[in-house]
Amino acid sequence: MAKAADKYPEFEENPLIAELLARGAENAKVLQGFIGPSRDADHITLYQSLERLGDTVEIRREDVLHSVRSPRSGLGAVILWVKDDAQLSVRKTHAEDRRPTAGPGSLREVAKGRLRMRMRPVASTEEVCFSVCMDCLSWCDCSICQSHPV
Repeated sequence: MAKAADKYPEFEENPLIAELLARGAENAKVLQGFIGPSRDADHITLYQSLERLGDTVEIRREDVLHSVRSPRSGLGAVILWVKDDAQLSVRKTHAEDRRPTAGPGSLREVAKGRLRMRMRPVASTEEVCFSVCMDCLSWCDCSICQSHPV
């Protein structure tokens, strides 16, 4: 006679998920980019774009819950899980595109797949975007995937 356990297929636990849960990363922020020189040994400097090396995010090392090398990056990008309440120091050195926020010209065209729409620009200049699709390595320029401000 067959055991009850034989009726169900065997499933393997994902080791990354198990590790993240063990470290308390259920509500963590996920950032992707390139680690570069930091101001001191207590911080990590994350460069989210190779095009704008002046734009960085400083993260306290103690706020990083887990890190892995990005599987799609041949250039050494990493994915960081950071505590949800971590204080991030954002530095943006590129010139902002200052379009009017009301009246003519206030909408920008955005394409998502085959959908084209016009949206108001983001009001805040101190936002860091992270992506759940893990394809984006840009600073709030993720037009192909869902991005969330930190």
